[in-house]
Amino acid sequence: MGLLDDLKRQAEALQARQNTDTAALERNTQLADAACKTAFTYLDTLVRQLIVLKPVSKTRYELDRKTRLEGLPMTQLKVDARRKMLRGQEVFDHVVVHGRLANGQRLNLVKDFLPDIEKLEPRLRASGAPVNAQPVRHPESNKLVEMRYEVPVDFVISARFTPDHDRARIGVRVQNFDGFETVDLELPATEIGTTRLDELARWLLGEPHRFLDGALALKRIAA
Repeated sequence: MGLLDDLKRQAEALQARQNTDTAALERNTQLADAACKTAFTYLDTLVRQLIVLKPVSKTRYELDRKTRLEGLPMTQLKVDARRKMLRGQEVFDHVVVHGRLANGQRLNLVKDFLPDIEKLEPRLRASGAPVNAQPVRHPESNKLVEMRYEVPVDFVISARFTPDHDRARIGVRVQNFDGFETVDLELPATEIGTTRLDELARWLLGEPHRFLDGALALKRIAA
């Protein structure tokens, strides 16, 4: 075989691999986008029903040992989807369902012990509530005496689906479905269907669920 024939063989092999890679990326892109469309359609329908039913969450939310909240009404439920351009075509950037847990109550918390402050403040940040925090200091030494917090019971909840079009996977971030906690995970795009999304709906309502079964790269971050 001459040099030209050898170069031709190498070029054809490389082109075949590139065509295979391009076809695989295209298939994965279609799978990831189909999963996002399924999630958006399901969540949009779910939210329409919940707006009518006006459910309360069965999850207990604990700010400290004395402040535990249950039966919080779900309000301001919405579904949103954004799109972007990828390899010359429009695809989903993300799909998100979000809302608030609010009952009109305002809490007044006072902490004068540093470890208690350090436990409480991450939960307040994670809650998404518009907290008013006021330090009280000694008039002469300026030493911190206590922290006073005014906290409306108005907590954020959300579930965000972010597609990885190259790998046909969907990243999911769930916020405050199990108390003040963020859960990150991945699922194959083919897993995003009615069965899996029913489990997410159960989780949202504070009911027993199996949404996390078989999840990849699962990470729970408690506030």
